[in-house]
Amino acid sequence: MTRKILPLLLLAAAGWALAHDQWIQPAEFYVDANQTVTVRCGNGTIYVKSENAVAPDRLALLKAAGPEGEVAVGEPRISGHFLEMDVEVGKAGNYWVALATKPRHISLSGKDFNGYLEHDGLPHVLKAREEEGILDRAETEEYSKYVKTYLRAGDALSGNHDQPLGLKIEIVPLSNPYALGVGDELPVQVLLDGEPIEGFYLHAGYEGQEKEPVHVYTDGEGKAAVELSAAGAWYVRGIHLVRVDKEDQSYESYWATLTFGVR
Repeated sequence: MTRKILPLLLLAAAGWALAHDQWIQPAEFYVDANQTVTVRCGNGTIYVKSENAVAPDRLALLKAAGPEGEVAVGEPRISGHFLEMDVEVGKAGNYWVALATKPRHISLSGKDFNGYLEHDGLPHVLKAREEEGILDRAETEEYSKYVKTYLRAGDALSGNHDQPLGLKIEIVPLSNPYALGVGDELPVQVLLDGEPIEGFYLHAGYEGQEKEPVHVYTDGEGKAAVELSAAGAWYVRGIHLVRVDKEDQSYESYWATLTFGVR
């Protein structure tokens, strides 16, 4: 049984948590069939502001797929604070666009790293640091990001909504978002290397949301349910962080974001 989303209590933490995310979005999630659609990858606060564009040479993967399999994606280009790609949309149905970035390192003071763990829903890591007596220790983390968006072209729905795209980590909708409406629940499953992740902390919200986002943990099957409380552009995102014993880093993280539209 999936776990329903719970309200987030810390508004200040919500803003911090979303200030360094990556996501893909089209100008519209509902498009016509048989056309070229431009999608943008932002890096900052989802649906609010992109702080900078991801450089094309940082991409480890870029792919798109539709009802009949993979479709062509144009050469990525920087446009202001976004990375843009053109996707060839064919017959009516649903289309995926996904990208992954190459790993990078970031170093944080102990205080800043603890704040990151608290705000992004990684209490087990924070607790372990407290038990080890290393809350004041600065840390270096290797991170990579895996983002995807789901479009509807024309009037038809296709059954590729629950098809994993082969990303290191990904959030898979178990129902077609475009068959749902406001007030419905979208069940999702989080996979790491194709296997479910239990206790993964998901954030979910929509463009223009005036209240804080909502959070939920996945269950033993890596599943959770998101209530679609409003129309518009939606996101579901989260981070999987693990401790490692390497000379140049002490943690690795894998970031996942899913975006889609709701009418």
